[in-house]
Amino acid sequence: MSKPVPPAGGKQRPSPYPRPANPGQLSKKPPIPVAISRFNKPPSSPSISTSPPVEHVPVNDLVQAARKAFSDKDFASAFHLLTRALNVAPKDINLLDSRAACCEKLGRFNDALMDAKTMIQLHPQSPKAYLRAGKILRQQQNYKSCTRIYVAGAERCEKVGKEYEKEARILDPIERLPYELIVMVFDTLTFAQRCACMGVSKKWSSYLGSIKHFWLAIDLTKPTPPPAAYQKYLPPVAKADTNNRITNKTVLNLIKYAPPKKLRLGCAPQVTGALFSQLIRMRRAAALEQLSLRMNPKIYDQELSLFWSATPNLRSLDLHDSASMSDVAIISLLARCPLLEELDISECRITEACLMVQSPGHGALVHLKKLVFGRSLSAFAREGVEALVARFPNLETLDIRTLHPRGIQALESLARLRKLKHLYTEAIDTPSDESTALVVAKWVEGIPDLESLQLTYCKGVSDEVMRMIVLGHESQNPHATRRGWSHSLKFLNLSYSTYLTNEGLLLMATNPMPQLHTVILNCCGWLDESGLCQMLAGSGAGLCLFECARNGTISNNLMEQLVTSCPKIEVVNVSNSQVTGLGVMALVNKRGAELRYLNLDGCQQVSADAIERARAAVGDGSRISFLFPRSYR
Repeated sequence: MSKPVPPAGGKQRPSPYPRPANPGQLSKKPPIPVAISRFNKPPSSPSISTSPPVEHVPVNDLVQAARKAFSDKDFASAFHLLTRALNVAPKDINLLDSRAACCEKLGRFNDALMDAKTMIQLHPQSPKAYLRAGKILRQQQNYKSCTRIYVAGAERCEKVGKEYEKEARILDPIERLPYELIVMVFDTLTFAQRCACMGVSKKWSSYLGSIKHFWLAIDLTKPTPPPAAYQKYLPPVAKADTNNRITNKTVLNLIKYAPPKKLRLGCAPQVTGALFSQLIRMRRAAALEQLSLRMNPKIYDQELSLFWSATPNLRSLDLHDSASMSDVAIISLLARCPLLEELDISECRITEACLMVQSPGHGALVHLKKLVFGRSLSAFAREGVEALVARFPNLETLDIRTLHPRGIQALESLARLRKLKHLYTEAIDTPSDESTALVVAKWVEGIPDLESLQLTYCKGVSDEVMRMIVLGHESQNPHATRRGWSHSLKFLNLSYSTYLTNEGLLLMATNPMPQLHTVILNCCGWLDESGLCQMLAGSGAGLCLFECARNGTISNNLMEQLVTSCPKIEVVNVSNSQVTGLGVMALVNKRGAELRYLNLDGCQQVSADAIERARAAVGDGSRISFLFPRSYR
């Protein structure tokens, strides 16, 4: 059988639309320009028919006629023709898109949006549907829904073409907002949030990388809320939030935009000492002023010694618990970084020899204000502490909780730090309470305005030590010019003091301490409720934090004393005491939402109903801690 010969005009393109049942209707096909005159004129206000009649005209002819009408700006006729075509092929996305375009031209945005939603339902993976819906919403100035449609399209579509990217670019804030406003917006974000924004697109990455001051402070530590008012004088706590995703490559990718002034990596054990060599090679070390890299075992002396020579402007350094760093790196640091203001080298592999080096380049660091120093495995003699005082004469904060001195007499030379404001010690060996009192007397004589004092786990703290803290040498000489630290002390922590009795607290009652902000007296076995109440009555006017845990003599009388004498109290810890629900409700009803934290762990006299009422009155259940052993019912 011979094949049919195609027409002279070439091969006839097959029609994607269904043909009418009677092929005889196609025999007399008029030319395209006259096609519109064959069809009935639509009414003045066309609408979508709910019950479509049977169509006898080929869909191709209707589409061609609609295109001709659209090009002639006869949008009503085009709409009517496309509606007839959709009666035959109701799921065709091209016909729906064309009719939505006609509705846009006629100002019928709701009908256009209806067609666009139909396209999304029938073809959820086609970008054309989301583009049309987003364009209509943008013309209606509904930018929030428009952005949501574009985002949904980007997530669902298998292929996102250039047309989709062009439409989405119209809503890009980088394209629409002025430069100054963009900088103000990104200034409110944290460093981690800015890094996440760089992954939006290449344009965002290059744009944010061009703003130099965004990269002067690289902070990869976990964000922490600012300290509350009651935490103002508490000593810092070392955080061990390990982040194994931070490597040398991570840091090098971030410092390529600008030489950083602050580099805070936190606890990043995957960072090695090779990072410091690469920082020198890339010339990114000279501007560095602050460096924090805690609990890292892969940093060694040789790499750090070379790095200190390239960072003459270093002002703050935190290398807490860097077990591989020894005296060699510290000696090099103190010689090559004379502008240091804050230094934390606690629990490093160091000895007192790093402070006793005598050479022309190892003078006093007069700018150092804060020092966290010591290693629990190394004992420091009197000569080592004297070298520390001579090397850092202008210290304001000295945290030696990890320092293990050879007796409290070794700390006698701290009296020469006349600018000292905050002193934190812990677990000091003392031969007797008399020697502790003599050392504290030297401190009181040499340090005029101490604000924070912590002497925890010190067996030598007794009533005589408290007398020196409150009265100073007035207890021995009534004509003395100054009365201890009663005028300046704001933080006092004497927990685990086995020789402290009510007589010492009576001194605080008869000699008020108006600046006192925090008092911590946990596990002081000789203190009872009467002495604590007298102390609160005399020196509790400005008290915000009070802790006296594991004291079985405390009852509701102390809670009532807190209500009457401490109008600013925010944190109370009376765990393992004899407090009942009446005392708890008296404090909670007085302070209300201003009470930040109340610890009632192990208070077996407090009922569960009282705890629920207290949590409801405070407004936040996490502010009331109530834990008890399994034996308690």
